[in-house]
Amino acid sequence: MADELRQALTLHQAGQRGQAALLYDHILKHKADHAEALHLRGVLHHQMGEHAQAADKINRAVALRPSVAIYHANLAEAYRALGQLERAAGAARTAVRLDPDYAEAHNNLGLALQGLGRHKEAAEHFRKALQLLPDFVGVHNNLGISLRELHDGDGALQHFRRAVELQPDFTGAHTNLGLLLLDLNKPDEALPHCREAVRLQPQVAALHHNLATALRGAKDFVAARAAYLEAVRLDPNLVVAHAHLGMLLQQEGQHSEALPWLKQAVELEPTSISAWTALAEAYLELEDFAVAIPCWERVLELDANRADAHRSLGWALQEEGRLDEAMVRYRLAQLLEPQVPVSYLNQGGLHEERGELVEAETAFREALRVQPTFAPAHARLATLLRGKLPYEDQAALEARLADDGLAKGPRARLLFGYAHVQDAKGDYVGAASSLAEANALSAEVNADSRAYAPADHEKFVQRMCDSFDAALFARLSSGGLPTGRPVFVLGLPRSGTTLIEQILASHAQVYGAGELRYARQSFERLPALLGRAGPPIACLSDLDAATLRQMAEQHDERLRQLNSDSPRIVDKMPDNYLYLGLLAAMFPQAVFIHCRRDLRDVAVSCWMTDFRSIRWANHLENIAHRFTQYHRVMAHWRQVLPVRLHEVAYEETVTDLEGVARRLVAACGLDWDPACLEFHRTLRPIRTASVVQVRQPVYQRSVARWKNYQPYLADLFARLPEEADPPLVVGRHE
Repeated sequence: MADELRQALTLHQAGQRGQAALLYDHILKHKADHAEALHLRGVLHHQMGEHAQAADKINRAVALRPSVAIYHANLAEAYRALGQLERAAGAARTAVRLDPDYAEAHNNLGLALQGLGRHKEAAEHFRKALQLLPDFVGVHNNLGISLRELHDGDGALQHFRRAVELQPDFTGAHTNLGLLLLDLNKPDEALPHCREAVRLQPQVAALHHNLATALRGAKDFVAARAAYLEAVRLDPNLVVAHAHLGMLLQQEGQHSEALPWLKQAVELEPTSISAWTALAEAYLELEDFAVAIPCWERVLELDANRADAHRSLGWALQEEGRLDEAMVRYRLAQLLEPQVPVSYLNQGGLHEERGELVEAETAFREALRVQPTFAPAHARLATLLRGKLPYEDQAALEARLADDGLAKGPRARLLFGYAHVQDAKGDYVGAASSLAEANALSAEVNADSRAYAPADHEKFVQRMCDSFDAALFARLSSGGLPTGRPVFVLGLPRSGTTLIEQILASHAQVYGAGELRYARQSFERLPALLGRAGPPIACLSDLDAATLRQMAEQHDERLRQLNSDSPRIVDKMPDNYLYLGLLAAMFPQAVFIHCRRDLRDVAVSCWMTDFRSIRWANHLENIAHRFTQYHRVMAHWRQVLPVRLHEVAYEETVTDLEGVARRLVAACGLDWDPACLEFHRTLRPIRTASVVQVRQPVYQRSVARWKNYQPYLADLFARLPEEADPPLVVGRHE
């Protein structure tokens, strides 16, 4: 039987497991209590993935010969494979007690403790194993894992590197070294190790995923995308690859393209917080807040204590006009993280929107109480108070600006706020200097794929002009929804759209809905509605009356969900001027109000505004380009629109408020309401950079404001298009 056992062990060591198993089983058939045969057959079971049978066989061997350390050490590994970590640790401790110089037993005990999250104890046993066997490759790798968990990055690097030196074809060591270097923000150093791991085991999807992540960190997005796709091809159920591919596309600014991958990630793993978070953030970037809301709610179902998710949900709710719910989320975030200033900042912004300016100031000051150096709160306070900013607050703001270590983004925020203070105090030289630096920094921070692309915008405007002609309007004439309820106030940002909305919303029969994204969203849904691929602009030739009516009904239903009572509802999204043709076809009986203002004043106001999502305002040449394209498309609409377009000049509004207001009310088909002249007393949410101004009576100091900045913006003013005053009403008059 001893010869038979030696023969079985020889076959076992040669990898001929089937033949070895036959011999072990033959021995045990004749001698069921053969301890070594039981032990070795158990080891073979373990190597073949049959861990329960392994534990059973080795346990029987232990019962027969309880003083043999190797039996306990291998039993520990069988238990560890079964997930029975406490039992594994107990067996390994027995092995170490029986043979304190048994390096493998110390390693096995370390692995069991590592699995239990007891990394400090695990590291002690890995170190003991290395004292006994300094070149024990696997232990160097295992110790590196525990040191990484103990936040000893340098120690972990040392042991991962040693494992790779000792065994250059050790895939696990290359993988762990690469991942740690990624954690340490060293993607260029991580790349060779991630590549080598893929070379060693090219069929392992997770390794392609790791390589993709390293490539992404090294800014090689094309190669990263290919590696993520290969990971998904090898393992279509690898959730993290779907999620990270979606995040990569988000990073490239391709938020729409990211959505299918992120949706697939949450379908594969509905409890993945990171995947739901990435999906919610993609919808936020697309400004599809209504869809982002349930994603954030799902994140909070999975973990109700995530303050950042409460804040993001609050932001989405605020954008959807659900202000009370948004405030609840901001306050919950504050309770969870009372020393984080962002929650106070968000509450201040919401108070501002409601017209609660005293409460807004209090919230901004609370943010500064929590973190006195918090740049966004200094900036918001300065923008809110402007010329009334107390000396000590201005001094604190200036002190932050003097900090050479201040990051570019926060510095830009501070400079925008400081410029408003300087402007209000008549320091136009200082304001111009602050604004030049603020816009340059913002442009640099946002210098990614989301940056304004003049050629693309010009092409878009040209295709809109080419598509919306008399023939298209005639073809779609039967599809429009016959309702006069919508009122669209449009024009360039900072052209007076907020003022006009506030005047109208002060009327008892008008609801001011703010800046709605419905028009753009309707346009972007064209491919899906028509069952076509490609960009929405390419679908206009296939748009029929039935689809147009469907779009109009969906749009109208969303308006009803906002407000079902008022006879008129105002959408004051400035950029609706780009979609004016589509809106006119959808709502031929709607009211369309175009706000105009001296383009030099609009340019100065845009240049002074710290916009969240308008990228073109940071470059003077882009401002000129955008205004030129605006002038071009508006000239086209005036020629082809089959509806009335009411033109309102900002300068006339501030000099003849009552005359303009009466004409606006009449255009909406309503009787006069004197409350329209007291618009600054109307308490309603306002989402705009003009939030402070429209809480005041009309004033003329914003007219010809451009003259204050003529010395600094003369080249920009010279490039702006010249616009003759159009008639007050243009278009058809049926």
